[in-house]
Amino acid sequence: MTANATATIDPQTAWLERAQSSLQESCNCQFHLWIPNKELGWQLAEVEKTEDSFNDSSTNQENVDQVILENLLHQAQDEGIPSVHQITAQLVLLAIPLQGQFSSENLVATRVFITDMPEHLLAMAQVSQRCFKQESQIASLKQENEFFLHQVSEDFENLTFLGFMAERLSLGDGTTPIDDTLNQSLLRLGETIKTQTLCFIDGQDASGPKVKAIWNTEGKEAEAVDTDLLLKLVEHYREDVKFQPVIKNALPDSSLLPGVRDFILVEVSTSISDIGWLLAVNRDQICPTVANQSSWRLSQYEFGTNEASLLSTAASMLASHVSNLNLFQERETLLVNVVRALVSAVEAKDVYTCGHSERVALFAKRLAEQIGYTDEDCQLLYLTGLLHDVGKIAVSDAVLNKADALTEEEFDEIKKHPDEGWAILRELKQLSYVLPGVLHHHERYDGRGYPDGLAGEDIPLDGRVLAVADAFDAMTSNRAYRQGMPQQKAEEILRAGSGSQWDEKVIEAFFEVNHEITEIRENYQSRQRPVRIPYNQPQAR
Repeated sequence: MTANATATIDPQTAWLERAQSSLQESCNCQFHLWIPNKELGWQLAEVEKTEDSFNDSSTNQENVDQVILENLLHQAQDEGIPSVHQITAQLVLLAIPLQGQFSSENLVATRVFITDMPEHLLAMAQVSQRCFKQESQIASLKQENEFFLHQVSEDFENLTFLGFMAERLSLGDGTTPIDDTLNQSLLRLGETIKTQTLCFIDGQDASGPKVKAIWNTEGKEAEAVDTDLLLKLVEHYREDVKFQPVIKNALPDSSLLPGVRDFILVEVSTSISDIGWLLAVNRDQICPTVANQSSWRLSQYEFGTNEASLLSTAASMLASHVSNLNLFQERETLLVNVVRALVSAVEAKDVYTCGHSERVALFAKRLAEQIGYTDEDCQLLYLTGLLHDVGKIAVSDAVLNKADALTEEEFDEIKKHPDEGWAILRELKQLSYVLPGVLHHHERYDGRGYPDGLAGEDIPLDGRVLAVADAFDAMTSNRAYRQGMPQQKAEEILRAGSGSQWDEKVIEAFFEVNHEITEIRENYQSRQRPVRIPYNQPQAR
């Protein structure tokens, strides 16, 4: 053993400095600190020293017999109490064993003293040993408190995130597009579990898994992981994750997963379908692996059950949201199909108006966009346009298909169709938004329309928009009793009726997008009614 040997310094250098500081405070001098090493023997720890009598030749232990020093170091470590060795009548070698806050942190402090009362020296050493033990315990408790405070903070962040998810994915928000939900959820979730990369991988694409949304943290230590590598990781563990989340920490750098230190993979699924996966890669806080670190300290630097549980909860909530979206889309599809069936029933009564309802719906939607409707409201107005003439089901075929001009009584029958449409649709709560447009698309801005004689802005805006769209298509389409008029003539009538028959703001919007409405009319092709192929019974043998 040599005092000048280079020590293998434990990463907890602060602990060594605290030991030296504690001994200097209690003994008013500095000590040599020796660290046991199974392979190299006792090694001298290099700790910053201050000027004192440490370098005095009378107390410098460089000249102490090495065998005596080693024996005293072993004795102090084995017995766990301070030990002394009388070098001469007045020179005494003191050894104080010190234990840190972790069981594997042990060292022995030595110092040569000039004294003729070694028993007093031992008493002082015992006090110093107790003081350092108490300081170590206080430091350990402080670190534990800091950890638990950190844990409480993380738990609060988790609750905050779950509250955000619950609000974001509530049934009342079931129409939120999944892409918007994913982007916002990944941002909040990635920051909460402190990962460098978090992504959602779609497992429902026919061509195979695809990265649908990805979030990467910002920072000089953060490196984005290649998406192909993410897909490879999912492919490798997709069977294992069916049973429980897959958590891997301290992965060796390999050609299979280069740059991936650790990850969590959870499945996003319901009881009836597999939707995809959530994958978190590379914990944001990295610390060197230290053998004497306690488990609660190491847990700060790796993925664990806390992160896996939060990720699994988020996956369940996303799966429920996707399922709700699918149900909502199925409901919307069914609703649109019901609407089209009703429209087909009307058009089957009058071949001359075939396609009229859909053209009016398309015109009205474009006018609504120009006026400033939201995308959602434009779509609702489109469905209203499809249904605006559904009440004509109650009008007799003879009146609808009459080739001559209508009598006053026949026109009165036609004028009932807004009320009839309202009566047909009012029981369908999902279609309640169409009622104002269906009932009031024949009102006039001057109050001379029907069925209620409303005037000005008392007429619902949907009704005012549909009135212009309906009139334009009616004037330019063929009827049983006349040919459609030229578009120029129809436009002249619309201009002349602005402010009296029709809302002038809607007429203004019509002429602002006139070329687009003309294009819609000219390119429109009515839906072909399906033709049933007769079923032929197989010939009996």
